[in-house]
Amino acid sequence: MRRNTFPLKEHLKSKSVIERLYAEGASVTSYPLRAVFLEQSADKQESTAAILISVAKRRFRHAVDRNLMKRRIREAYRTEKHQFVESLENNNLKMAVAILYIDTKKSSTLFLRKKMGKLLSSILSKAGIQCENSL
Repeated sequence: MRRNTFPLKEHLKSKSVIERLYAEGASVTSYPLRAVFLEQSADKQESTAAILISVAKRRFRHAVDRNLMKRRIREAYRTEKHQFVESLENNNLKMAVAILYIDTKKSSTLFLRKKMGKLLSSILSKAGIQCENSL
């Protein structure tokens, strides 16, 4: 049985990688989520997929609301990531991904899980990676 975890080694923290990600990365959208992604060389990062989650202060003025949406997005990624990571591993790829929340209203965790699945499959298809099972 797989464990649904999101350990610290999967968090994207490198300032230089984040700058490169926003400068050179491609993007896909599954409203209300937008992802900017960039394929990495194997030696640059230790995890298969390094993830950054961002909710803009412009969208939610109160930190409580931003933190709530970030928790919900993390939960959605944590539960939907397995096929995404397996597809990357099967193709010997590593990827840096920034997931941005672009709506001004709060969304439920269940809704975000559905959209996260679509977003991750869109990333794979745009990167040219075949996924065995549809997300």
